[in-house]
Amino acid sequence: MYARRIGQRTLTFDFGEGLVNDNLLVVDRETSSVWSQLDGGAISGPLAGTPLPVVPSVQATWRFWRHRHPETRVWVPEDGDGRPYLYRNRRPGKRRPKTRPVEHDVAVLGLGLAFGDEAVFFPFRALERAARRGRLPLRLSIGGQEVVVHYDGEGLTAWAEDPQGNLLPGVLAYRFGWLDFHPESSIYKGRGHRRR
Repeated sequence: MYARRIGQRTLTFDFGEGLVNDNLLVVDRETSSVWSQLDGGAISGPLAGTPLPVVPSVQATWRFWRHRHPETRVWVPEDGDGRPYLYRNRRPGKRRPKTRPVEHDVAVLGLGLAFGDEAVFFPFRALERAARRGRLPLRLSIGGQEVVVHYDGEGLTAWAEDPQGNLLPGVLAYRFGWLDFHPESSIYKGRGHRRR
């Protein structure tokens, strides 16, 4: 997740068209700059080369979140009509599907971490094996940053903290998308990580 404030300017984002390196694009309304969803940097427009500030966050299933944070309340914008955001601006004549797919190919889904000049991808399958063997949380150093990696298969999530328990920036991504942005990334294999 990224903060949308750069200097004195607060940006508002909409989905862009197309993909770059198998990843979604967003466009800011203020300058029409195009931004990469995975790395948070503007790739074209007046703000090209500008990174958005990273906000450490956890992406998980609603059940996982509610279990850990039962006091959570859902905010609906005043102009919201209760329809899922995915279909809010659907084209006339297009029908909303009766159900939305919720499956993810966990064979290629994982947690990507990058600190200093080092990046590591933790496939969910490798984290699941580590969990079954009682090896979680993982404790390691990435680019000089001490990291504790957590995984929850039912919550379809993984996240990283520093040794004091502070959330660190990380990205849930598909392996191919992460490697497009971090081609020199190591891949965690269960007992450590190695270059791919």
